[in-house]
Amino acid sequence: MVGEDHDFVHKLVFLGDTEVGKTSLVHRYVYDSLSPEIGRTIGAMLHVKTVNMDGAKHKLIIWDLGGQESFVKLREQYCANASGAFFVFDRTRVETLQHIDDWLSAIYAAAGEVAVIAIENKIDLESIISDEQIQGMVEARSLKLIQTSATENKNVDTAFEELVKVIRGSK
Repeated sequence: MVGEDHDFVHKLVFLGDTEVGKTSLVHRYVYDSLSPEIGRTIGAMLHVKTVNMDGAKHKLIIWDLGGQESFVKLREQYCANASGAFFVFDRTRVETLQHIDDWLSAIYAAAGEVAVIAIENKIDLESIISDEQIQGMVEARSLKLIQTSATENKNVDTAFEELVKVIRGSK
């Protein structure tokens, strides 16, 4: 899968309930912008970004998957052969964290035991989920947690860099 212009190619998948901010995170990272007109993702959207890390060129093929339950079967196809995934939850909606096992089961069933990073999104807003509850859910599943805000562009680049590092470390 390595092309002439890239040292590595990684297929990354965004998972999480609807309206947790997956599309905003992708747009902030890939296009360094955030449009107030961004709506729900219907199905899946593909984005590509090339980055240089540790002296190597990485092509990131990023799939932003809709969180609606009606796309479960379609989601499996997009998760197949993924290099890694982000599980995104909204700190203002506890149910988005409580669905973690559904999302992890989906990615692991479709792609095997790939690297997954949990993203606590919308850190610019007050959390209704306790730090202990978040840590417990994430640590019990051996996931790394990164807190982000697409709105304020906090830790968005860091999340992508960390996932690529985890992927590279697992090869």
